[in-house]
Amino acid sequence: MKLTSQQYAQALFEATTETNPKDHDKVLDNFVKILAQNGDLGKYDEIDAEFRKLKLESQGIKEAEVTVAKESEINRSLIEQLNSVAEATGLHSKLEIKQKIDESIIGGVIVRVDDTLIDASIKTQLNNLNKQLKL
Repeated sequence: MKLTSQQYAQALFEATTETNPKDHDKVLDNFVKILAQNGDLGKYDEIDAEFRKLKLESQGIKEAEVTVAKESEINRSLIEQLNSVAEATGLHSKLEIKQKIDESIIGGVIVRVDDTLIDASIKTQLNNLNKQLKL
């Protein structure tokens, strides 16, 4: 039976949560041996990303991917606004911002938290306007 990256991450998270921190090296060694036995060492990056999400969620933090056109567009004010929106919408989590640069969006911002996408980019607004003018 093949395990998914999410299943591996969940198992590792539970194992590290339930063991003494001084034994974590032993848990990780055993985990790597299991990955090698199953031929899944190539999934390491995916497992690590899923494990990180689980760890953040256990601390009441959600990862938010914020896409902007220029690096300078993400500042403390934007982060505070995003956290305020998250709190106001009942997310009850602080956000850890993972910044992504995409010059093709021209300006504005695209925010993804879990399966929720908020696209306030200029590119999308222009595309929507173009569609409306063609009607």
